[in-house]
Parts: sequence; structure tokens; C-alpha cells
Amino acid sequence: MDPKPAAALTEAIRAIRIDEAERTGVVVALREADIARLDILHDRLKPVLADVPRGIDLFDVAVTPGMTPRLWIDMIAFVEIARDKRSYRFLQDTREGRRVMIESADVAAVADRVTAYIARRLIERERLLALPPASVDPVPALPPADLPPVFAVASQGIATPVAAQKVAVTAAATTEASPPPAAAPAPTTRQGVRFSGLGAFVLFLLGIGVGIGGVLGLAQIAARF
Repeated sequence: MDPKPAAALTEAIRAIRIDEAERTGVVVALREADIARLDILHDRLKPVLADVPRGIDLFDVAVTPGMTPRLWIDMIAFVEIARDKRSYRFLQDTREGRRVMIESADVAAVADRVTAYIARRLIERERLLALPPASVDPVPALPPADLPPVFAVASQGIATPVAAQKVAVTAAATTEASPPPAAAPAPTTRQGVRFSGLGAFVLFLLGIGVGIGGVLGLAQIAARF
């Protein structure tokens, strides 16, 4: 069955939508016209995408509707309709910002530029795969001053247990020969008698009892005379 009549009908429907959108100027219709233009470009790119080797997932070409409809080529490149509503803008995000690859009302010219972009991405992928694996540099060793004596000997190439034991004994002897640090003097405290609250209360009661006993004794002496 020949697919050309169906393709021709699809093109006719898109052409009518674009014409009605340009005559009415309705926002929704204009957005549908942008999507129709992007679909036309997508159809031009389908034979190119069919030639991409299987298993390569660099490209995910699809039209996404929204406030600004776009035809995405990959994660960093897409096509949108310019402000004049007639031209295509092929954009790519780079480290220096967004770059315009081509802006034209000719769908064939834009399709050729997108095809060249897809071919370049495939060549870059092949070159990356052909590169030899990067050599992994060994982790630099720490200087001997930053290591304990035993490990410092091993880092200098003396890895025998006898040498390590000698170094450990020397380090221990050096530690024993060094005088111990002087002990800090103990803080002086004042000696004195401290009373708790209960002891002070008991002394207060004893004082009252002694005072009362003295008063009573003086009273008895005065009564005898």
C-alpha cells in the first residue's frame, strides 16, 4: 500500500492549520501552527534518524508542546519557531551560552543543518570510543615526616621486620630518656571550718539554751540574798 496519499493528506491538514492561524491570530491557533511546522521538520528528519545505528541513544527527537513548542534533537539542541512565526531557529546550549546554529524559513535548509549536527555527534562519539583508556596515576605517598617511625621506614624501602623493630625500640628509648613534663602545682585552698545549714541551726539553739540557763541561775542567786 502506497503511503504517499496519507503523507499528502497530513501535509494538507498542517498547511490548513498554519493558514488559519496566520489569518485569525488566535494564540492557541498560533501555538498549534508552531507545532505543525515542527512536525513538518520532524518528518524531514525521520529518514536521517532511521540511519542512526541501533543501540546509540544520543538522540531523542520529539516535539514537546507548551508555551514554546520545541523539536528536541538531543539533551542540548532543539528547534523552535522564531518570533516572526515563519522561521525555524536551531539552538544549542554550550558553556558560553545558547548558540544559534541556523535561523531560516526554509525547512530543507534547517533539516540539512540538523543532519550535519547529528553526523558530527556520531563522529565525536566514535573518536571518544577510539581513545585509549586514561592512565591512572598512583596516589602520591606522604612524606616521612608525616608518618610514624615504623611506617616511615617502610615508605623508604626498608620493609624488614628487624628494621622496623629497631626503629620502634629507638623511638621508645627516646621517649623514655626525655624528662616527663613537670606537673602543674595543685591549686591552694584555704583551710577552715564550714557549717551546713543544719549545723548552724543547732548552734543557734544551743546558744539560746545556754542564755536561758544563765538567766535562771542569776535569778536563783538573787532570791537567796
